[in-house]
Amino acid sequence: MVTGLCGALGAHRAGAILLYREVVDDAGVLRCDDALLARLGRALPGAALVRACTAGRVVTTAAERAALAARFDAGAVDMEATHLARALAARAIPFAMVRVASDDASRDLPPIGDAIDTGGSLHAGRLAVAFARRPRAALEFVRGVVGALRALRALVASLSAA
Repeated sequence: MVTGLCGALGAHRAGAILLYREVVDDAGVLRCDDALLARLGRALPGAALVRACTAGRVVTTAAERAALAARFDAGAVDMEATHLARALAARAIPFAMVRVASDDASRDLPPIGDAIDTGGSLHAGRLAVAFARRPRAALEFVRGVVGALRALRALVASLSAA
């Protein structure tokens, strides 16, 4: 099982628990394991079952998110799901993915696109500049991430206890 944070698309909101049915990018679609999905669905009755798309960078604008949702018929976006899915599938390892949305598609994020590179490394100086450019958006973003991390911690604890 893969856990982590994602961006919500469509009607899903920050803090939503999203259980990935399948993941998609320009290279194709990979389906999560049905048995693992069923088990997670029983353990997480409030989780929404979604298709997720993988983007090569942080998607910061509501317009870009709407375009991704429409293009891939997706309810979530992240930067790594299809890469992980391909690596697991290549080794014949069944997988499922459950994420907590750190932000939603209703508003733009601060302009953090160049603060996080494709390898997932954070560039603190670029992040500070992006937050200074849009302080209100930065505050909302940080609130969402902090809340999502709390929810993720609780989710992992509940799954570990089950």
